[in-house]
Amino acid sequence: MSDENYDPLNRPHTIAVLASSLDGGLARADAPARRIASAYDFQHLEQQVAQVDAVLFGATTLRLGGTAMRLQSPYLIAERERQGRSPQPLQIVCSARGELDLNLPFFRQPIRRALLTTEKGASRWQGSTAFDYCWGVGDKEIDWPRAFRCLQGAGVQTLAVLGGGRLFASLVQIAAVDELWLTLCPLLLGSAAPSLYPNAVEFSGTLTLLNVLPVGNEVYLHYRLNYAWPVANKSPANLISSHQL
Repeated sequence: MSDENYDPLNRPHTIAVLASSLDGGLARADAPARRIASAYDFQHLEQQVAQVDAVLFGATTLRLGGTAMRLQSPYLIAERERQGRSPQPLQIVCSARGELDLNLPFFRQPIRRALLTTEKGASRWQGSTAFDYCWGVGDKEIDWPRAFRCLQGAGVQTLAVLGGGRLFASLVQIAAVDELWLTLCPLLLGSAAPSLYPNAVEFSGTLTLLNVLPVGNEVYLHYRLNYAWPVANKSPANLISSHQL
């Protein structure tokens, strides 16, 4: 798919909500139960999730955590219902291969679930009722313009990306993230931890700092992403391949 066929503005408004160590590391794969951020950060994350129509996360993030980011606050759930919205945002797992374990607690949570995958990945779930939506878009890689059309067709106008770093970086590289909420945690995880931004392609643009909030030893940063136009050398159909998710 060529760049001229991709309109970065024709998609849901997308925020990324991530927590990293001071050296840019995410939670380590060999310690999936260890949260690197505080209980306050969880409340902050829940508040952001409560504002959106859907949540998007990678298959590795799901395998490590086992569950989706379901709202737990009665107040936030009631506020969504008062606005005429569903109690929980749609939970979308992104996996090019579509290889997910049905024994994960994710499949028992009282939520609406969606799978964003390739045509081959979608074929694994043919006839299954595990997902409310199963979108097979692309051959070997996720075709993001088609994916965004599917999301919008399901009523998703606002989207929160929760991880991992590869998914976040891939979306940034096609100008598909509008805001970044980043929690800086007082840790140094070292090179063994997955990176916040692992892709080799540089970000084409700048970030505008909207807010800074120190809480305890953590710092909460809110940025707006400003992209350089046109977005050069960013083919949206080849950034997330089947061996990555």
